[in-house]
Amino acid sequence: MWHVRYVTAGEEEIRYKLREAGDASSTDVLVLIHGLAWTGEVWTLIEKRLRGVRIIAPDMPGNGVSEPSSSYSFDLLSDQLSDLLDQLHVRRVWLVGHSWGANLAMYFATHDSKRVRSLMLVDAGYLNYQEWPGMTWEDFSNFSFPEALLRNMERFINDQKQDTPYWNADVENAVRDIVHETKDGRVAFNCPVETKQACAQALWTFHPHDVVAQLTIPVTLVIAKSAAESDEQVDAYKKHAMDQFLAHAKQGRCVMMKNTSHMVMLERPNELAEEIKTMFAG
Repeated sequence: MWHVRYVTAGEEEIRYKLREAGDASSTDVLVLIHGLAWTGEVWTLIEKRLRGVRIIAPDMPGNGVSEPSSSYSFDLLSDQLSDLLDQLHVRRVWLVGHSWGANLAMYFATHDSKRVRSLMLVDAGYLNYQEWPGMTWEDFSNFSFPEALLRNMERFINDQKQDTPYWNADVENAVRDIVHETKDGRVAFNCPVETKQACAQALWTFHPHDVVAQLTIPVTLVIAKSAAESDEQVDAYKKHAMDQFLAHAKQGRCVMMKNTSHMVMLERPNELAEEIKTMFAG
C-alpha cells in the first residue's frame, strides 16, 4: 500500500508528491518514473505485486501535483531527480521508466551512473521520433483533446472506460489522478499543454543509441505488441530501432509483451512485475 508524502528538493525547491512502499530502511530502492502527464499512481498494480520491495514513485516536476520546473530538458530533470534521491538518502536504485519516463530514466542512468544498478525501459527509450514514418513536429507536439469529453468528470471517465478493455478500480484511480474538476464542473488536465510541449521537445531531440552506448549496466527493453492491426512501415521502423538499440547496448535484452497496449503496467501488471523481479535477480 502506498504511503504518500510531499518532499521539497533541489536548487529550485520543487515540491514533489511521492508514493512510497516497502521497507523504508532499505538503501536499495526501486524507482518508478511515469510517462508524460501521468503520475506515480499509474504504478499501483506493480506495487501490489512487489510487496516488501522499497519503492519510490514520484510525480515528476510539472506532472500530477508536483510543482513545475524551469525547464524540462533531460539534463535538468536528471539533476533534479539526483537532488530528490539525495534528499531521501537513497544511494542505489533499480530504475524503471515508462514512455517519456523511459527516456528520462535512460538519460538519468548516464547522468548519475554510480547510483543506478539496472535499468528497465517500458515501451520507449529506443525510438528516435524524428525517424518515425510520417511523423512531423506539429503532429508530435499536438496535445489537443476533444472538448466535448471534458464537459464533466462523468463523461470523461466513461469515455476512458469505454476505450480501455482492462479497466478496473486501480486503472480508474490512475486516470482520475491526471485531471481535476474546475469550478464550472469541467475537466482539466493537471499537466499543462505548455509542459507537455516542453517535454515533447526533449523527446524529439533525443538520440537513444548515443545514450545507451554510454551505459555499462544491464538494460531491459520491454516492447508492447498490440493484437490490433498495425502499420507495416511503423512495425518495420520499430524493429529496426530495436535492433539498433540492442546493437549499441553493452548489456541489453529485449522482452516482447504480446497483446498489450502502450500502458503495459496497467494491462499486463503480472508479466511486468515478473520482469522487474528478473531485473532484481540479475
